[in-house]
Amino acid sequence: MLCWNRHSRHMGVLAALTVLILADAAFAGAGDLNFDGNFEVALDLPRILFLLKRDANEPALEYQGNFELNWAFLDTGASGILLSKETIDWMEISLEPGAQYADVGIGGIELFDVAEPLYFGTDYLNDADPNEQNHYLLSGPWHFQVKQTYAGDWPDEPLDLLGMPVMAGKVVVLDSGATNGLEYFAADIKEVGDPNIPTVDFNVPLRFEKYYNRYDTNNVPPLPVLAYNPVIDNVTTEYNGTSVSGTWLLDTCGTISLMSTATAAAMGLVDGDGNPVVTPDFVIPIGGVGPEDINIPGYEIDNLIIPTLNGYNLVYNNARIGVHDIGIIDEDTGEPLILTGIFGSNFLCASAKMDGGWPVALAETPYNKIVIDMQKGLLGFDVNDVYPLPTSYMSVCGDAANPWPEADFNRDCSVDFKDLKILSEEWLEQCGWLNWNCSGVDSDRDGTVELQDFARFAQ
Repeated sequence: MLCWNRHSRHMGVLAALTVLILADAAFAGAGDLNFDGNFEVALDLPRILFLLKRDANEPALEYQGNFELNWAFLDTGASGILLSKETIDWMEISLEPGAQYADVGIGGIELFDVAEPLYFGTDYLNDADPNEQNHYLLSGPWHFQVKQTYAGDWPDEPLDLLGMPVMAGKVVVLDSGATNGLEYFAADIKEVGDPNIPTVDFNVPLRFEKYYNRYDTNNVPPLPVLAYNPVIDNVTTEYNGTSVSGTWLLDTCGTISLMSTATAAAMGLVDGDGNPVVTPDFVIPIGGVGPEDINIPGYEIDNLIIPTLNGYNLVYNNARIGVHDIGIIDEDTGEPLILTGIFGSNFLCASAKMDGGWPVALAETPYNKIVIDMQKGLLGFDVNDVYPLPTSYMSVCGDAANPWPEADFNRDCSVDFKDLKILSEEWLEQCGWLNWNCSGVDSDRDGTVELQDFARFAQ
């Protein structure tokens, strides 16, 4: 799955058109961490430098005989890696004859070409010496997706997206606080244990789900590399006395956060077909993977509540969220699967309020850095010191003092038949960080789910 939307990509243009009105962050109640003032559109999306190699021990591919700096958006909502047709042409990268992959996103299903296998190297966007190729962290080699058409005229542009394969089993660091100064949302990927990984004030637990379908009838092998995506469980939306909880996709390339039609309907905002019952607080165009850009309604709900591992909730007051369904065909069951919600970058970095297609106000982010540990399954937040944190208290499980039980695959702090079901679904599967070690079932990390893993589960 590639889940991103292209409402606003140019921070310079946005800043020039915007009257800078920075919303305040407010704190209500001693028990939870409350922020008020985030708007519906992220000012930027995480950006990272990348290079490509045919041989891990040889120099990177060049453009017209020179090594050029390339950047891409870093997208946790993308199951694969997508490069533009322009990038493929510039670097003279070959396509696999006849190969094709069907992906789904905001605008529906789109077909992609498949490129020759290459190594991907990533580097911090603000590296002081980005031309030094040994600064780049290599992954692969992998096949990857290629856009079948060229970008149109401005504001369209060639876009490259690095999804979960380059992040799997590693740690992502996002410079969220830089966007308060209208600087780029710089990103980096580090190995677990790197001493330069920032410390965080609190963590949100993550799981990893499969949001792709290798068996779509449109697919023609060889298929591109695909990886599981991070999700946040027990996310609650509240509006006018009604609350709805569900699992939301963590999507760093989601410019706008979304809730499903069913979620909005349960709160009385829309009917079952997605038609507004309550007048929307905003209507906004979104686009991305898929053939169409669409207009969606959005609402300012009372609260968006996310449980943390520090014993309190992260609460976004007056959260502004769009309403739209994104669905895939579940690879295992063949049934449609609609995502409950998408937690996008408007809740991670500085954000903008839109009116008539134009930004009219900006809101600061309270975070300095955001750290996503793809090995431990943690979304960490380093909060600016001007914002007081609630007093931490012991969580049920998942923190350093009370780790999850080893066989608690669904992260609900107990080992039961739900976990046994996950084990049975992963039985004899091939495991690695691309599928989060078969949803965590491959407990001995030997690359498959078999009797030794069942024995550990039984204990």
